Amino acid sequence: MKKNQFLEFLKDNILTLFTGSEIIGEEVSSPRDNCVAQGEAGSIKVKFSKQDNYRIIIKRAQPFKNFEVHLIQIIIDEMSKINQLRSIGEYKQGLESMIIEKAICKSLTNSSSKTLSQVLNMMAYWSQRTYESKKISFGCIVTRKKQGKTGNSNLHISKVLSKDFSALLTDGENSFVEISSDGYVTDYISYVKQFDYNLYAPYKQLKLATLATGSKIGVCLTYEGDVLIFKEKSLLFAKRSGNWVCYSHEEIVDKLSERAREYEDVRKSIYLSALDTSFNRYGGCIVHVNSSELPNVLRHIDDADVLDKESYDTIQEIKRNKSLFSDFGATSDNDYEEFLKTDKCIKATTLRKLIAGRKFQDIDRKFRQDMIAMDGANIIG
Repeated sequence: MKKNQFLEFLKDNILTLFTGSEIIGEEVSSPRDNCVAQGEAGSIKVKFSKQDNYRIIIKRAQPFKNFEVHLIQIIIDEMSKINQLRSIGEYKQGLESMIIEKAICKSLTNSSSKTLSQVLNMMAYWSQRTYESKKISFGCIVTRKKQGKTGNSNLHISKVLSKDFSALLTDGENSFVEISSDGYVTDYISYVKQFDYNLYAPYKQLKLATLATGSKIGVCLTYEGDVLIFKEKSLLFAKRSGNWVCYSHEEIVDKLSERAREYEDVRKSIYLSALDTSFNRYGGCIVHVNSSELPNVLRHIDDADVLDKESYDTIQEIKRNKSLFSDFGATSDNDYEEFLKTDKCIKATTLRKLIAGRKFQDIDRKFRQDMIAMDGANIIG
């Protein structure tokens, strides 16, 4: 593969797979160098062929993990298999997408990679369909157990998911089917006794993430058309708008907290709520402000939108100090409790009652998701 073609492949597939990654340069390479290797400061070095005399350097904020390096190596290996084919022309984009998907499956499991690939193909099929004019959601757990030759071929997932009844088989949030490593439906799961609300997974898929432990891999198609893959109780890959994305949750939270280690629980709760908002498709905005900067921010906030007395009093002080701020509005003569009884404070009063004095990180995760979906930004001080 020529250098310009390889660069195009990296930009279209590798950079989109690892959010925030970018090509920062290249280095001289020899046939002794591996095609994929970790570089300095958590970067990664890649080339298409051992004979290439260069390696492209890719970097992102968080270091590349070993499994990500392994995944990229599988992608390069798979790409080399089709590189010898001629006249792929119009099929190029489709083939590259298949390569990424196949590499993801191989990186997750050796024994079940073929079955996992079949499941993803069927979910792509259903993502383009409706059942009685409605989008469907489906969830399954792929296990290491093998059904073997005794399995009834009618129970193979490729046959099951090709039929319309499968649209109602599970909902991908509370019910799932278990699938053997060779692709046969083996069980139905609709009860998850306990699950951790702080898992790195979208809120709706917490139960599925809980089941994805050890060799088990959770896969679901959401009503929005996203395909999600879970392993070790975390969202690991997601296909959104046709592109696969790899998630490195701990590294992002660590990056958010690097200057404020004592607030790591706050930063994690913000990250989880952002994850929920992203997959809930309602949109939202979360702003974390250092306490020293809060007065500057409050200059731009309507006093009817604040949820604590201290912020309300700060806004009244700003209004009184015309040298600091002007044209903000009239100062309220009411104390905060009286102000909350006015008609303009119905939302603030309701939220204060439901929050019940708790800090952001202590609020129910589902309630945080619902608040963030409301109009305006959620500012945390």
